[in-house]
Amino acid sequence: VRDWLDAQWDNGAYTETSVWQNLNDYAGIGRGAGETVWATAPPVLTVRHFQHYGDKKFLEDSLASHVKWVDFLDEYFDEGMLKKEYDVELDNYYGQKSGLGDWLAMRSRDTYLTHTACYMA
Repeated sequence: VRDWLDAQWDNGAYTETSVWQNLNDYAGIGRGAGETVWATAPPVLTVRHFQHYGDKKFLEDSLASHVKWVDFLDEYFDEGMLKKEYDVELDNYYGQKSGLGDWLAMRSRDTYLTHTACYMA
């Protein structure tokens, strides 16, 4: 998680991986953000770490960065999803876009749900 905090962009975007690998605009919602589900790993892992270890210091040290990520999503998520053309395809949507799970399946999987669920959580 600390590597993600170090790699976080000034605009609040988390990268897809803890070390930036130039995957962000391809798989993410733009502006340096990684794919929404992977980029949401830092706050999720921080909460799990706190629940397991009760480590308030780690939570305090990382909270401001996680708030910046949520602010980034509030500002750019809808625009990023439109850029990926999810709005155009929702009537006849068959899960053909990139995101979590798209690399594993023999055929494309629905990633709109995972992108949106992580944003809403």
